[in-house]
Amino acid sequence: MLVVGGMMAFSVQDLVVKLILAEMSVWQMQMLRSLTGMVLLAIMAILVGQRSSLWPSQWVWPFVRAVFMAFAYVFFYVSLPFLSLSQASATFFIGPMLITVLAAIFLGERIGWRRIIAVFTGFCGVVVIVQPWDKEFSIVMLFPAAAAGCYALGVIITRWRCRADPAFSLSMMHNFFYALVGAEMVLILELVPVDPVAVSEWPALLGGWMPMTMAATGYILITAITHTIASTSAVKAYQLADAGKIAPLEYTYLAFAPIWDMVVFNNPPSPAVLGGMALIAAGGVLVSWREGRPARPKPQNYGEFPWVKTRKLDKNLFGTRIEIGFRLSKAKSREEI
Repeated sequence: MLVVGGMMAFSVQDLVVKLILAEMSVWQMQMLRSLTGMVLLAIMAILVGQRSSLWPSQWVWPFVRAVFMAFAYVFFYVSLPFLSLSQASATFFIGPMLITVLAAIFLGERIGWRRIIAVFTGFCGVVVIVQPWDKEFSIVMLFPAAAAGCYALGVIITRWRCRADPAFSLSMMHNFFYALVGAEMVLILELVPVDPVAVSEWPALLGGWMPMTMAATGYILITAITHTIASTSAVKAYQLADAGKIAPLEYTYLAFAPIWDMVVFNNPPSPAVLGGMALIAAGGVLVSWREGRPARPKPQNYGEFPWVKTRKLDKNLFGTRIEIGFRLSKAKSREEI
């Protein structure tokens, strides 16, 4: 239920973001939404008596996770002025399949022939939607796929290195990072002259500070609330269960995107988009029929610095350790550490 509720909140958030980007840049939106989200997170943590949960038990891996998640949001949001919500979100949903592959590599979760077929099916769905052979193909159509790759890496870091960190702290960290990056980009775009033609072509990416209207203020508040609910729910779900089990449930998002396109934008998805969505959703169903149960890795939080000379990496990561000087040797068991 955490994942399904989170996906519904994400769909509302993306709908409102698509409306916001008609009035301001993604950087201004990210900065204002993230600052509002940090306040909401702090209030929620205090109300439930988890004030101490606002601070992570470590700093390096939550920060790395925030970087990947920030790139995921930027790639996805910059595509929204050019693509329908259904088209962008369906392409983005190659992400859960990438999570499946990365979970097998980094987490030691078993991947059988069903999941291999699922990844291939999902890839075919993306190709059907993007249609790289079509004359109307644009590089922007690949932005949601790039967002999916960044998102998958962020989820794997959550599962691999941040399982012991409170969901509040991870959400607070990435909101802080979003706000910081957004503020820096708004400042740069105000100080550095940008070609007006480029701004007209990429307003969501290169637009400067825009005056706030009442509608924009309301949109920011809605996105902050839905983003806080969705991100916190997703973090908690991936901490409680195996990534391969949670990932297919994210496809419930695809039930909401076409509804918003038809109701709000009067833009029903094309047959190609519907066909691609069906293939991607089918791939998600196949993922859930995996062979056996994946191994549940134990939390591997080693402190703030993951490159300490004497630290051994998880044996699931190719059975090696890395020492200063890039000398490789076989990893010792945890009993020998």
